[in-house]
Amino acid sequence: MGRTVTLIILREVEPCPRNALWEIFSFEAAKVFAGADTYRWRRDYHVPILEQIYQRYREVGIPMAYTFEDFKREWTRQKLAEMTPEERVRGLPPEERLRGLPPEERLRGLPPEERVRGLPPEELVRSLRPEDRLLGLSNEELVRLKDLLERRTSGQR
Repeated sequence: MGRTVTLIILREVEPCPRNALWEIFSFEAAKVFAGADTYRWRRDYHVPILEQIYQRYREVGIPMAYTFEDFKREWTRQKLAEMTPEERVRGLPPEERLRGLPPEERLRGLPPEERVRGLPPEELVRSLRPEDRLLGLSNEELVRLKDLLERRTSGQR
């Protein structure tokens, strides 16, 4: 009872998406590049397999202009593009998330009371001109402030 054996000659495989995996094993740099670029790995843990293939190519002296590092960079960019913003920043400390953002960007969208929460009053008014410090005070508050200033300048408490 004979069996039929299918022999695939990798160098003769037609370059198309369905043959991308075969191209990766072809030992021809251009085909390996094309196959690695086209093939869509179904599992993230398959990537180390490709790394081993590239390593083997290096060992036997097949020139590979497209390195595994190049592949990993492209693969990572592709995976990042598929992730939600929440998934991308998961695990990053707040300092890392904010690095490179100017202060205006960090505060955008926050109401004023949240922007100044936790700052002592002295810090809040330090950057204001004296006349700006009085803005928003009612007449009663201005009179009270005038009385406080007069007592303070006369030495009374």
